Amino acid sequence: MKRFLIITIVLSFALSTPYFLAGQNSLKLRLSGNSAKFLGEQMGVDSLYPRVAFLNDSLESLLGLFHDFTNKAELGFEAEIMTSLSDKIWLGLEISRDAMTGKNDYPGFYNFQYTNSLQLQSTDTISKVITPWQTCLPIKYSTSMVNIVGNFRIYPIPEGKIRPFIKVSTGISLISTELSLSTPAEWTDKVKTIPNAVPGPPVLYSRGKKDSEKKVMPAFNIGGGIGFELQLTEKISLYADATYRMVNSNILDGIPNYDYIEKTGRLKEYNTWATTRKISFGLVYTLGEGYSVFGNGGNKGKGTAKRHHPFLPFYEVKPF
Repeated sequence: MKRFLIITIVLSFALSTPYFLAGQNSLKLRLSGNSAKFLGEQMGVDSLYPRVAFLNDSLESLLGLFHDFTNKAELGFEAEIMTSLSDKIWLGLEISRDAMTGKNDYPGFYNFQYTNSLQLQSTDTISKVITPWQTCLPIKYSTSMVNIVGNFRIYPIPEGKIRPFIKVSTGISLISTELSLSTPAEWTDKVKTIPNAVPGPPVLYSRGKKDSEKKVMPAFNIGGGIGFELQLTEKISLYADATYRMVNSNILDGIPNYDYIEKTGRLKEYNTWATTRKISFGLVYTLGEGYSVFGNGGNKGKGTAKRHHPFLPFYEVKPF
């Protein structure tokens, strides 16, 4: 978390630099809704734990190939302060929330189910023994990312009613996720057939949620995209963009990645790059133009003006 704090402070300071320049800057506020979707992970398939490999091979021979997740885009929001360095170049500091979900009706088994990360458990009411449950029942995930992002935009054609742009962005994401059973009744009914056994929550893995032991995962992100602004009035414009982003996290699909290390016979968690795509629509409001904190760069600065005679503008009037 210290690294996350340092990066956030440096990013905020870098993006706030234009506000303290003596030159003229325009200042805008953007409010948008978004729709984000998980696309996949860059690394290949995990090296399977022998028990997982055996179970999956047995299931595949009986039922056929496993299904991939059906990923779905969900609604989120964005707020951004934008400032100009020139007519063509703008910087922005964005705070946003992205939401993504997905489901798999025929998932097979995963390595993490044979580690302490598995949270699907039942408890014996007499002995208080906790039993983990490995299952291949249908599952679903729900992931949320709170992002603090710096955006760098270039407007090739800054004049006109329609202003297209390209952008590059980087920042920090705070990720929370939950992987749970799609049909929990199937599992709870099976648990209840065991004497004295009580099922726990139908959750296989969670992080950053209300009842999670682990807090949110901070992750570095980087991306780029294209978009446009459509001027509606003097101060208001319509905004739209499409962004492709890479996030350094292994839990966007709710499944932590583990590799089987043959030398040690153990499972080891590893991180990877995940990819997402996002479409944003909203409005941009111009807060001010010729903005300058020190007041000597524009007509709307906050510097102190001298008193002048109304008829002799070239002579300074001395106070009485």
